[in-house]
Amino acid sequence: MSLLKDIEPIKTKDFLKERFKDYYKDAKITLPPRFTSREWGFLTWNGRGMIRHLKFGSSKEIGIYLEGRAPPHCYHSVAYYTNPGKNTMLEKEWKGADLIFDLDADHLPEMEDLKTNKITFAQLMEYIKEQTLRLVNDVLLGDFGLKENDLLIVFSGGRGYHIHVRDRRVLDLPSGARRELADYLTTSGINQKLVLDDKGSIKTYGIKTKRYKERYTLPEKDAPGWKGLVSRKVHTYIEKIDSNQEEMWKEWADLLKISENEAKKIVQGSSTEETFNILMPGQKDRLVRRALKDICVLPDEPVTGDIHRLIRLPGSLHGGTGLIVKTLNADELEKFDPYTMPIAFGDKPIKIRSIMPHPVQMGNEFKLEHEEVTELPEYAAIYFMARKFATLCLDT
Repeated sequence: MSLLKDIEPIKTKDFLKERFKDYYKDAKITLPPRFTSREWGFLTWNGRGMIRHLKFGSSKEIGIYLEGRAPPHCYHSVAYYTNPGKNTMLEKEWKGADLIFDLDADHLPEMEDLKTNKITFAQLMEYIKEQTLRLVNDVLLGDFGLKENDLLIVFSGGRGYHIHVRDRRVLDLPSGARRELADYLTTSGINQKLVLDDKGSIKTYGIKTKRYKERYTLPEKDAPGWKGLVSRKVHTYIEKIDSNQEEMWKEWADLLKISENEAKKIVQGSSTEETFNILMPGQKDRLVRRALKDICVLPDEPVTGDIHRLIRLPGSLHGGTGLIVKTLNADELEKFDPYTMPIAFGDKPIKIRSIMPHPVQMGNEFKLEHEEVTELPEYAAIYFMARKFATLCLDT
């Protein structure tokens, strides 16, 4: 019993490598454009770091490598090179690079809520999907005017999503310009007053005996950029309050820092624009700040700015979960479930042993308790073993 338990970590790694090898026999890999001009890199099962500076001349070569080595993690460069197999960037001769946005749940402020058990990991994954939808629909397809054919949307196989932008106009952007795009998404340093329309005139309003002057108004809902995004979000807030008054008064009053009675007087009988216009300057600032917080996108900024970055190969397996690095279109992203749709393996029962000192979950479906020995469908068992939450149980 003790000897078997001692060798379980070794057998777990052997099991995972064999199952990965089986997957790559028939895997549907999505090769990037001009893949022969890209650098390739792979992590190994022995944990000795990355094998990189590789070049492939054909899709057949890549297939043979993947099936033969079955690496736990597969990457290609976002850049195109004259000599991708050379060991230094100078020798490689950079020719351009896809623009990449890496959205990872680890970078969300809600990650702190997960650590304190205020939310579940499944909820955190919903938050990162919402961010990805905003990036794709509101910013890239909306503000930037890109077409869906210009984008490749990819579930990373782990905790987030990668968006590859391959429009010709972005390929030669330098690192600084790419970082500015990331800053734009995060609303970093944005002047809140510039989000509103300055009418250049002064109007006087009153709530009870309070009177004040304000000239900033909401932009049109279809205004480009942050103006339109903020305007639509503020309209949504106020319309939601107006239609769910009894439930929303306290939240509305707390946001504006006024009494509930005053909050009701502001909204009742007024249009959305009138409601916004009657607010005091500080209240408008708080409402705009709330809107910006809710619509900002938080990509991994170093990834966006790095023109030599390696990114996961779509169609490969993520060695930390056993899930497929899966390509999606915009419609599929909306209904995507990261714990069912990218599954690579079957449901044959596999016996595993939990080695974590606390419970761990796969979505909302499977949960492992501390030191639990149980049988799970293979795809779930592989997830827990790849995450190093469990080992292959050799006890009979």
